[in-house]
Amino acid sequence: MLRFDHPGAPLGGLLSDRVGARATAVLAGGLSSASLLLVPVALAAPLGDDPLANGLAFGGLILLWSLGVAAQGPALTAVAQELAPAGAEATALALPKASGDAVFIVLPTLLGVVTDNEAVLGTECAVAGALSMLGVVSLQLLGGEPEVEAEEVK
Repeated sequence: MLRFDHPGAPLGGLLSDRVGARATAVLAGGLSSASLLLVPVALAAPLGDDPLANGLAFGGLILLWSLGVAAQGPALTAVAQELAPAGAEATALALPKASGDAVFIVLPTLLGVVTDNEAVLGTECAVAGALSMLGVVSLQLLGGEPEVEAEEVK
């Protein structure tokens, strides 16, 4: 399966350095969340006369999701580093990884329950997108001290 994590991660790092880590994490998270939220529409709504149109729309959304997730990784690590108290940098840098691992333990079970009871194809993607968007909004609203302008990379 074609994925965009290889260009996404360096893009996330570059944007974090240029515009700031929190802004990049919110932008990338918003892209990936919105992509998942739109999956049921891509799967259910007739998109013209071509039966491949829905598949192409679904595939495009998954590629955008992959790009957003990959770009968000370096940004979240940079946010953790920015907010780390002196002497606790390693612990702070481990938190994004540990949080991501926890999501991969809990979310499949939750999404399995949704899938077993879904009325609309792709509902599990929309639920994952909504939960992810909640995290994005929380990061924007509760993300700690206001971010200082990112220094220009030379």
